[in-house]
Amino acid sequence: MKFTILQNDLLEALQRISGVVPTRSTTPILENILFELDEEKLKITGTDLEISITTGVTPKKIEQTGSIALPARVITEMIRSLPAIPVQFELDETKRVRITTDQGYYQVAGISRNEFPDNPSLSEARSIELKNDLLRRMFSKTIFAVSSEELRPALMGVYMQIMPDEFRMVATDGHRLSKIIDSSFRFDEAGIQMIIPPKAVQIALKNLNEEGNIKLQLNQGGLCFIFDNTTLYTRLVEGEYPDYEKVIPRDNDKKMVVDRSLLMATVKRVSLFSSALTHQVRFSLSQNRLAVCSEDADIGGEAREELNVEYNDEPMELGYNAQYILDILKHVDDDKVVFTLKNPVRAAVVKPLSQKENESFMMLIMPIKLNSQEHQ
Repeated sequence: MKFTILQNDLLEALQRISGVVPTRSTTPILENILFELDEEKLKITGTDLEISITTGVTPKKIEQTGSIALPARVITEMIRSLPAIPVQFELDETKRVRITTDQGYYQVAGISRNEFPDNPSLSEARSIELKNDLLRRMFSKTIFAVSSEELRPALMGVYMQIMPDEFRMVATDGHRLSKIIDSSFRFDEAGIQMIIPPKAVQIALKNLNEEGNIKLQLNQGGLCFIFDNTTLYTRLVEGEYPDYEKVIPRDNDKKMVVDRSLLMATVKRVSLFSSALTHQVRFSLSQNRLAVCSEDADIGGEAREELNVEYNDEPMELGYNAQYILDILKHVDDDKVVFTLKNPVRAAVVKPLSQKENESFMMLIMPIKLNSQEHQ
């Protein structure tokens, strides 16, 4: 194997796969990147066995084809530290690769391609084509609510539902939930549903450009994202996703409309004085007023701010995790956000005041029990 490639082209390709390669693994080969060179293109692959990503890049000059696995950290850091110059790779019979620039040379030991895991293939795969911006928007509106609780593995992913006349995504960790529906979507086949692990979603988000389409191929156990020059494969999360519709309250009859930026800034400031354990803030609602309060009895911290809201129902005292409130507000595009409420122990439904055309986006946040000190 012998080729010359521009530093910035190779670095861009290495960065695409860097999120997959484990820094430490009980299977040492996984800490390597596979280089495969044919007469036209260099393919670079990384995997952790659950997720694999392969990307293609065109070298400046190809002299001899071949393949070798090289240590990911060393190669990526070395290429990153070089200026934008041509870099030559040459593999010898002892599986050593000599990397040469006009400034000097570097040598690294490689591992045979035969020891590197084969890319999984999707048998009997179904194909779907989606717009990049649609998939990116739906992933970004749900990924934040995925659970990290290993006792409930089915919640440790984004739940994707593809129906004949709508496209849905849902994520929940039991404390908050996010659901987004695109009703402009059309699909000829019967419904498809899958749970996608968050690591795959995050890598897909890095590769979803503004324009164009993406092709998805899936079967019962795996999903493949096919981008322009990159293919991402992931195993799906096993298990059945819970019936999330059951936890969304339908009879919340009290409504608060508030300026999103104003509430975010208020919660950020007030939460600095909340308990480090619970991050609890108290919402005290009264006629067109919201007081946001916090208290940390351990250090004697206390804060209170008031802001104008649209609210015309009975006064209410509600407790929330400040970080969950901030996460939810971050994902609202509109200047105004609507909280629909029932009582201090019922989940609040949060929506933008104005929805995008052909879209329905809502989030849910569970309250937390107010500290007894805060009633005094």
